[in-house]
Amino acid sequence: MMPSAPESGNFRFRMIGGGLQLQIRTAEDLKSISHLDEALWAMTGVDTDSLRFDQDFLRFLDCDHDGKIRSEEVKTALDFIQNTFRDISCVARSDEFLKISSISPDAPGAAEIIDCARLLLNNLNRSDDDGLSVDDIRNTEAVTSFSGRNGDGVIVCEEGLAKHLQQQISMIIASGRVSRDISGRDGVDLDNVVDFENALARRIALLEQIEKDPAILVYGEDTAGVYELFADCSELLDGYFLNSAAGRFLDTDPERAVKKVFSADLMVPADVRQALVNAAAAVPLKNGELDFNAQLNPLYAGKLRKLADSCALKGYLNGSVLTESAYLQAKNALEPYRQWYTAINEADGLEKFTADELHGAAAMPLDELKELIQSDLSLAPVVGAGETLLKMALYQRYMMAFLNNFVSLGELFNPEAPSHLQMGKLVMDGRHFTLTVRVKDLAGHKKIISSSNICVIYVEISRLDNGVWSKELLAAAVTSGHMRSLFVGKRGVFFDTDGVIYDAVIKDISAQPVSIGEAFRAPFYSFSDFISKQTEKIFNTRNAEVQKSMTAELNKSPLAAAPKTAPVPTPAPAAPAPVAGNFPMLLMGGGIGIAALGSSVAFIVKSLQNVSFITVLSVLAGIVIIFGGPSVIIALIKLYRRNLSRFLESCGCAVNRPMRMSRRMGEIFTFVPKRPKGEVCLIDPVNVFKPVRSRWGMIILLTAVILSAAAVTAYFTVPGAKAKVWSMKQQLFQKINNIK
Repeated sequence: MMPSAPESGNFRFRMIGGGLQLQIRTAEDLKSISHLDEALWAMTGVDTDSLRFDQDFLRFLDCDHDGKIRSEEVKTALDFIQNTFRDISCVARSDEFLKISSISPDAPGAAEIIDCARLLLNNLNRSDDDGLSVDDIRNTEAVTSFSGRNGDGVIVCEEGLAKHLQQQISMIIASGRVSRDISGRDGVDLDNVVDFENALARRIALLEQIEKDPAILVYGEDTAGVYELFADCSELLDGYFLNSAAGRFLDTDPERAVKKVFSADLMVPADVRQALVNAAAAVPLKNGELDFNAQLNPLYAGKLRKLADSCALKGYLNGSVLTESAYLQAKNALEPYRQWYTAINEADGLEKFTADELHGAAAMPLDELKELIQSDLSLAPVVGAGETLLKMALYQRYMMAFLNNFVSLGELFNPEAPSHLQMGKLVMDGRHFTLTVRVKDLAGHKKIISSSNICVIYVEISRLDNGVWSKELLAAAVTSGHMRSLFVGKRGVFFDTDGVIYDAVIKDISAQPVSIGEAFRAPFYSFSDFISKQTEKIFNTRNAEVQKSMTAELNKSPLAAAPKTAPVPTPAPAAPAPVAGNFPMLLMGGGIGIAALGSSVAFIVKSLQNVSFITVLSVLAGIVIIFGGPSVIIALIKLYRRNLSRFLESCGCAVNRPMRMSRRMGEIFTFVPKRPKGEVCLIDPVNVFKPVRSRWGMIILLTAVILSAAAVTAYFTVPGAKAKVWSMKQQLFQKINNIK
C-alpha cells in the first residue's frame, strides 16, 4: 500500500529532543493538528494516571472512560473546540476566564450554554463582560443554591422561601417523602408533592367520614377502646371456636381423633408460660360454647373476662356463655369501625401527625409549591449546559499545555517549570532529579527501562496525612553526575508539583552509565581498588615472612638455649626498675615492626630497581587500558544510545519516535542547583571549636618514615650494607645476652 500524500496546511516544525516536532504556540498551530498524520505526533496514546492534569479535564478527554487517551479522542476534543468557540485564540492563550463573547452562537446548545453562563454570573454578582473560571463553574455552593432553583426539580427549605412554603416542604420531608438536591441537600420534587397531596386527601376524607357517619362508632365514644380490647382477644376467640369445631369433626371418626395431654414442668416457669402461650383460651367443649365463668387459660383469663364485661359482648352473652354465632354477630358489628381504623392507620407517613395538623396542612394548597418546582425544571436545559460550560473552560485553560505534552513534547524540556508528564522533584545527594514518573508495576517497568540505557532509581515516597500513611513508588532518571553515592536505602525528600513534601527512600536501582566523566573515572576507581588490594596482600605476606625470620633468629640465640631454672618465690614489692632496663626489649620489638615495614618496601624497591620509569608508566597504562578500556567503550556506547522515549513508554506513553538523551538534555533533568550569591565564610567551625595543634609531631613522623625508607633502600642497594647490618644485629643480640 502506497503511503498517502501529506496534508497541506500551515505546519511549523522545530527541533525538540533531537528530532522535528510540530510547534504548537498559536491558534493556527492549533488548527493544523487535526490535519497532521498521527505518525508525526510525538505520542499517540497515554495513560491518564501518568499525567498531572485536572481530573475533570482528563475525564472529558477520555471519551470511552477506559483510563487511556488516544489520538482520536484528542481530535474529537479539537473538533469540539472548533465548534463551540467563536475564536480559538483564547484557547491558544490558555485564558483563565471563559467569557460569554468567546462562545460561538452557532454551537450546539449555544443558547442554553450562554443562559447558563449568565445565570452563574448573576449569581456571582458579575456582569456579562466578566468571565467564569473553572473554580467558579465548579463552585456548587455558590452556583446551585440560588433560591433552591437549579434545574433539578428539587426545592429545598431555605430562608429565601415564603414561610408557608417552608412549612409545607418541612412537613412533606417529615412524612418520609424526600429527594436529594443537586447541591446535596434534602428537598422535595413534584412526585413527592403529588404523593403527599393524595395521601393527605385520603386521610382528611377518613377524618370527615367518621364525623359524617355515626354508624361507624357503634359504641359511641367507647368504640375505640372496645375495638382495641376486642381486637386483642379476637385471635384467642377465633382459635377457641376453631378448636371446638375441630373436636366435633374429629370425634365423628375415632381413628382420626387425636388427644394430646397438656404437660409442663411446674418447676420451670418458662416452660409453663410457653405451654400456656401455645394452649387455647379454654378447654374446647363439644357444644362449641365458651363459659367465661368456667376455667380459662390463666395467661389470658383477665382480658377475656374484661371483654365479657364490656359492651362489645354484653348483649351477645347468655349469662356467662358465648356461642360461636353470637361471637360472629359481635364481630360483624365492629366491622365498619375496623375498616375505618385500618385505613386511618395505614403506613403512609401521615399517621404521625395529629388531626389538627392534617387539617392545617389541607388548608394550605400545594399549587404554589408545584409551580415553583415546574419553574425550577424549566431551568434544567440551562443548568444542564453547565457541564458543557465546564468542559469549555477546562479546554480553554489546559488544552495547549496538554498538546505540548502529547502531540509535541516541547514542555518536557523546559527547565523553568515541570511538564505535566513529571510527577515532581526529588532532592537527594545534593542534586535535583526532575524526570520522575509513577510506577504501577516494578517488574514490568524494569523490563522496559533496561532497554532505554538510562540509569533509574526507584524511590518510595510516603507522607502521613490525617493519621494515615500514603505511599507511592516513583521512578527517577539519573541523567548526569555520578552514581557512586546513590545506594538502596539512601534517603531524600520529594516535592510534588503542588509543593506537598514527601519522605523519599531508594528501594531499587536499574544501573546504567550516567555521564562521560563517570565513564572515564570508573577504570581508575577499579584500578585504585585493585592496587589497594594487591598492596595490602604484599604487605601482609612480607610482614609474615619477617616475623617468621625474626622468630627463628631468636630461637637460635644463646638466650633461647639457656636452661630453665626453678621459679623463685616472689619477693616483696620493690621500687619500679628504671625504664632503661627494658629498653633492649622495646628496641627489639620496635625493630621487628620496622624490619617488617622495611622488608616490604625493600621488596618493592628491589623489584623496581632494574625497571625503567617509562616501563613502569607503560605497565600502569596497560593495566588501566585492560581494566577500563572495554568498560569505557561500553559506557560511551550506552550513553550515546540513551533513549528518552523508552523511559516515557515505561509509564504508559505510546511514543512515536526515539529521542536520544544528550549530555545537555541530561543536565536538565539531573543537576546540582547553583548556590545563591551572598557572603561566604571560609573558616571551618572545626577549626573554631578545635584549634589546630602544632605540626611538629607530623613533621617528625614524616621525617622518620623517610629516613626509614632511605635506610631500607640503602640496605638493598649500597654494597656491603647487608654485612654491616648483620654484624650490628649480632652485636645487638650479644649485648642483650650480657645484660641478662
